[in-house]
Amino acid sequence: MSRKAIQEIIQARPDDRKQLLQTKRRVAKKYGEAIKQNAEVLKVYNELVQKGDLKRDPHLEEILRKRSIRTLSGIAPVAVLTKNYPCPGECAYCPTESDVPKSYLSNEPAVMRAIRNNYDPYTQTQLRLKALEDNGHIPTKIELIVIGGTWSILPKKYKYWYIKECFRAANDYPRDKDKKDPEQKKYSSRNLTSLKKELARQQKKNEKTAYRMIGITLETRPDYITEKEVAEMRELGATRVELGVQAVDDRILAINKRGHGVEAISKATKILRNYGFKVTYHLMPGLPGSDYKKDLDMF
Repeated sequence: MSRKAIQEIIQARPDDRKQLLQTKRRVAKKYGEAIKQNAEVLKVYNELVQKGDLKRDPHLEEILRKRSIRTLSGIAPVAVLTKNYPCPGECAYCPTESDVPKSYLSNEPAVMRAIRNNYDPYTQTQLRLKALEDNGHIPTKIELIVIGGTWSILPKKYKYWYIKECFRAANDYPRDKDKKDPEQKKYSSRNLTSLKKELARQQKKNEKTAYRMIGITLETRPDYITEKEVAEMRELGATRVELGVQAVDDRILAINKRGHGVEAISKATKILRNYGFKVTYHLMPGLPGSDYKKDLDMF
């Protein structure tokens, strides 16, 4: 009966989200079932369209799309998490959990997804693309957002392997039969030159695939930004860098044991802008040593 109930919702052609909810409630009561999730309705709708049994209805797709603002710009954000590596910082405010990258918590959605997938970049990327499509989005233009703390301190081979696997996942999607990288557990013993060549091959391939990486964001500390580091980020395909600035005040940074001052922030920003990167600042209001007025002044 569930499929019949969903088809009735589709056939009702609701005008807006309010009417959609009213229709779902009416149909649920009629069939004695739970109110259908939009993802369930979208799944049946897409199947009917693909079979030719139903004509596409862009308006219906729009009101069924969950969190439509997420891809309103036409770009789909895909967040993936690197595995836990020691952090060079000793910041007073940072949480520390076992087997979770420092500054992250195990109950965060992105972290839970990463843990379920053993921090594998390939499966994380493909599952995020599928989740976006299941919720009515069209993630053909991808901004990959790599989170997990200080990117700059990760082993060089791991970084090239990780980004290469994200590109490979986008190139393969929606297929995943080649999911397992035969050398996945041995990337540390692989030749860096061969990893770079494989990354370049996947990047080139991605230029003509349906799901394209049009941007890559990495996060790191300002005091780890050098021209050498930024040149490597460029080779990986990064277009934006998120800097853990937290506060633009040397006294507040010192109180919170950040490990660098405003000069490092300024220098890092200048290097990144000179290399053509977009730059995002992470700012933290309410830190020890600050107050409401000071936070506003710093912003």
